[in-house]
Amino acid sequence: MEEKNTREIILMEALNLFSNKGYAAVSMRDIAMAVGIRVSSIYHHFSGKQALFEALIQKATDVKEALQDVFLNALSKAGRVEEEAFVQTGIYFLTGYLQNAQVEPLLKVLECERFHNEDADRVWKELVIFTPLEHEENVFRLLRERGEIVDATTDKELAAEYQAAIMMAYFTGDIQQLQIQLHHFYKRIFI
Repeated sequence: MEEKNTREIILMEALNLFSNKGYAAVSMRDIAMAVGIRVSSIYHHFSGKQALFEALIQKATDVKEALQDVFLNALSKAGRVEEEAFVQTGIYFLTGYLQNAQVEPLLKVLECERFHNEDADRVWKELVIFTPLEHEENVFRLLRERGEIVDATTDKELAAEYQAAIMMAYFTGDIQQLQIQLHHFYKRIFI
């Protein structure tokens, strides 16, 4: 196996094992067996299980940042935000980020670990709540500056309301309800 491919396979198998068994229940030996290599080979790529887990968190962060950059770039070039595009963007946040193949299993692990591990709790909140809220607040601020938002609600409150609708869909799996909520939201806040 090539170095880079081996590293990626280790990450993929570790994420699969962590999300199915839980972080604490998975040993380096389990990961090595899943990859088909010796445990010592993992240490060539990662100093330990925690370093491996941190690399998975970094991958999820990279996905989030890439999506945010693409979104902000597209928004800055776009004219008026149309209703259907607004709704589809919210759905894509759910399906393209929270349910992303590299992000969703990690969130699953963090959701379990966060109740007894402060670092897992901090990372889960950062990936699921704080960073998206900050991003959405910036988006609503930009839209207000462009004169597209008429609602008197603050940008921070709009971001929280928008995020609440997405999180409800994340936990319930009800994308149809998310569509309905985002259509109502759009009609209320946009000119």
